[in-house]
Amino acid sequence: MSRRPIPPARALAMLAVLALLAGCSTLSPYSKLTKLDLALSAGERVNPDLNGRPSPVVVRLFELKHPVAFENADFFSLYERPKETLDPDLVTSEELELRPGERVELKLSVEQGSRYVGVLAAYRDLGEASWRYVVPVTAKELTRVELKLDQKGILNAGELLGKAGYAR
Repeated sequence: MSRRPIPPARALAMLAVLALLAGCSTLSPYSKLTKLDLALSAGERVNPDLNGRPSPVVVRLFELKHPVAFENADFFSLYERPKETLDPDLVTSEELELRPGERVELKLSVEQGSRYVGVLAAYRDLGEASWRYVVPVTAKELTRVELKLDQKGILNAGELLGKAGYAR
């Protein structure tokens, strides 16, 4: 029996189909990845400056194995030295900026070993704002959370409905 070579066009088509199938498995709600759909909404009056004008706010997301160090650290330690402050619980982090009235929807694949996502907002007036929030995530499942950032701090839009997360 002789083997015939696969034509290049057919081989390329087969590779494309395999890539699509692999992509579908990571997007599928039945996949084994830990996922977080996180919606962040900045209020129209978020982070007022000295003259009361709304200002953008920097938001940092920290994937954590345990939340205790994040919950107990002061703002400046978390903001200026996150690796040292959160070691060994910090898995990864990212930063974004929200402008007043802006809404961002993030679809995150949470790293293996992460069980919490710490949300830190760099408010101008830290003493008057709830600048830290912890979102528990369930391994190999999808967690959906909507957080609102306003002049008082980070609030869970679904907290009245009994959804996950807590402010510290």
